[in-house]
Amino acid sequence: MKMEELYQNYLPLVKSIAFRYKHRVSFEDLIQEGFLGLLEAKERFDSSKKVKFSTYAFYWIKKKILETIQKERIQSLDSVELNEEILESPIIEKTYESEDLEIFPGKNLTSLEQKVFKLYFQEGKTLSQIAKKLGVHREKVRQIKQLLLRKIKINQKLTENLYAVNRLSV
Repeated sequence: MKMEELYQNYLPLVKSIAFRYKHRVSFEDLIQEGFLGLLEAKERFDSSKKVKFSTYAFYWIKKKILETIQKERIQSLDSVELNEEILESPIIEKTYESEDLEIFPGKNLTSLEQKVFKLYFQEGKTLSQIAKKLGVHREKVRQIKQLLLRKIKINQKLTENLYAVNRLSV
């Protein structure tokens, strides 16, 4: 079977398998990987076995698509870990070390957020140490830290905007 014919005959199969997983990786990437699986199936297919090519191809198409999703997941997790390492680096921590709760308008932090802020940004405790001290999961502490970083960023932008408005009105 020629490439063009293979492509035309099995495009619907590749698309139908890729469509099931399109919310995880881009649909186009999944279709490309599906065609790599189709080519793998073509190379490995043994017509002496009593299996239809489409059944055999289904296996290889799905296998390639799932491998791609797994690789994407691993890259995504590596990215999250790298971002956490960057955010936990001494340079970033120094930025907020001297800050206190006054940086938040109206001190709109829950009691737990205030504790995490103090322990993480001011005392330099690790997420695990904070979790143990507060009796919560480490993941919860990480989520609160991320929320605090977003609030700090938002507040800094608000402060910059207020400063700019005040300068214009003077």
